[in-house]
Amino acid sequence: MQRSDSPGYKKILLLLSFLATLIPSLRAEFLEVAPQVKIFYESAGEGKPLVFIPGWTMTSGIWKEQVSNLSKTYRVITFDPRGHGNSSKAVAGNSLQQHAKDLRRLIEELNLKKVTFIGWSMGIATILEYVNLYDNDGLNALILVDGSPCMLKKEDWPYGMSTDEAYKTLMDFENQRTAQTNQFVDSLFKTDRPDSELEWIVNEALRTPTSVATVLAYDYFYLDRRPFLMKIDVPTLLIMTGENRGVGEYMKGAIPNSELSIFDGAGHALFMEDPKKFNDRVATFLKPGP
Repeated sequence: MQRSDSPGYKKILLLLSFLATLIPSLRAEFLEVAPQVKIFYESAGEGKPLVFIPGWTMTSGIWKEQVSNLSKTYRVITFDPRGHGNSSKAVAGNSLQQHAKDLRRLIEELNLKKVTFIGWSMGIATILEYVNLYDNDGLNALILVDGSPCMLKKEDWPYGMSTDEAYKTLMDFENQRTAQTNQFVDSLFKTDRPDSELEWIVNEALRTPTSVATVLAYDYFYLDRRPFLMKIDVPTLLIMTGENRGVGEYMKGAIPNSELSIFDGAGHALFMEDPKKFNDRVATFLKPGP
């Protein structure tokens, strides 16, 4: 974990100061969410707050196209969950329930009201943990992006992996971290991406220690969070790829006041692959309603 007086910490702050000159009103801070555990976050723009939650091993930088566009109208907050990116690499508390508690601490510290959470992939599980813990307190709306409430196949759930497939995925990742991360990042897109972009995503993902990434994946894979869906009572937008149409239709049926958009032809990281379409869909959902 980086100390606030360490050279690495100071380099991060210098870099953030430079980035702040590129996006007007961008602020970058660290918030202590537990003793010796700090969460890195950035805030840009003014207006109703949008809090973006990245997926497994991903960092706040993946939302750069959303920050630059949506911060013109909203206050956009992005952050690195504990164990990710610039946040502390804690040896304990690496669970999605704790991620939800950290998220609660963040919105309380920033005094955010009527928040819209936008969660991608595993970020959806963090949101569901939040709703399970705190109901819909402080929420204005939810945008759930190409993730699932249940990652393992069951008698009443044909989607996801078998337990054997999940075990192999975890062990391959544990034993071949770099190779599996490269393969994972390649799988996020259906269109060709610049090598520099793919390399950046891989390097960001590798900042999450393998031990942290593995236990989070286990948590994500093995808990069925479908019962949490019925607790949502704020307007919800589901944005899914064609491959996850069935999951999206199930979630739409389980969540009152929800709508579903299918991005056919897009990969899992659809907000990076087609940021204009994604940003326009988010803006349409949020105005003039939520």
